[in-house]
Amino acid sequence: MAAILSQYSTTGFYKAPVSKALMGSVFLACTALNTPALAHLRPYLLCRIPEAFSEPWRLLLSRLTFLDTKDLVCGSVLIYYFRIFERRFGSHKFSSYLLATGLLATLFEVAVVSSIRQFGLHDGLLPPGPYCLIFPLFVNFFFDIPRIVTTHVVGIPITGKTLTYILGLQVCSTSSANAVTALCGIAAGLVWRSGALNWLRLPSFVARACDLTIGRLLRSQPPSQGALGATLELQRQQQMELLEQQLQINRARDHRTRHGQGYAETLVGPDHHGWQPNQNEAQQAGLNAAEQQEEQVARLVDMGFDRESVVNALRAANNDLNTATNLLLQEG
Repeated sequence: MAAILSQYSTTGFYKAPVSKALMGSVFLACTALNTPALAHLRPYLLCRIPEAFSEPWRLLLSRLTFLDTKDLVCGSVLIYYFRIFERRFGSHKFSSYLLATGLLATLFEVAVVSSIRQFGLHDGLLPPGPYCLIFPLFVNFFFDIPRIVTTHVVGIPITGKTLTYILGLQVCSTSSANAVTALCGIAAGLVWRSGALNWLRLPSFVARACDLTIGRLLRSQPPSQGALGATLELQRQQQMELLEQQLQINRARDHRTRHGQGYAETLVGPDHHGWQPNQNEAQQAGLNAAEQQEEQVARLVDMGFDRESVVNALRAANNDLNTATNLLLQEG
């Protein structure tokens, strides 16, 4: 479990001011509403379907924050995990994404709850909280984040994504209303991924105005590159030693395979076509490997990592994408 948690502890909210603002506002609002002085405002965040049509402001208020502490903790952790998409998209595009998917998920939820309420399958109460902003991100998380197996429990592989899925299931399994909200959010995320909502963007002047005002207050300092403690450094050193041992074993296996062919076969080739065809094949293989490595570098840079760190991690991992991603997440 420590390995799973550690990979999400990189760089804090660096280059993720929108995620920082969202998590901070949700946490502060929930904390304020749980104090005796403001507890009388809690009913205003509860919205039922008939009221959503006659009093739409209740629908907007119900999206602001959670009322349950358990949902607050799980939702805040998910927002922190998903900040990687803000680094990948950029704050402007990420804000547009939240706006588009949040509106669409809310429309889906209102339509679905209104329909099933007619059959007595739903009481019409919409669960309070920014679920419409969180669950669409699971679509990007599923398709774009590599699956890295960290350990096995009773033969079941545990990956770096397992904890995120568990938190999502914990939130949506609280009630049937939460499950409906989660499904509507995932549907909105799928619609956005299809490209149908690319036209819905936050106006540029609004993004610039926010960046010049509250954006200055939300910016985070770059992560420190210094040592974080003897225990953590020893753990990382052990991990690097294990990785180096694996790389040495792989190199030795490749060396044995190459020399097992024999001198003449290695020089001339198994088909006896001479040296020049083998040289051309080697050049073509080198070009393909370079193109593949550049594609891997671009993919990891899109995930928010520094290019130099990505190149070093790929070199240390012998161009294995999953191992390089794991190294970058643990070393951040």
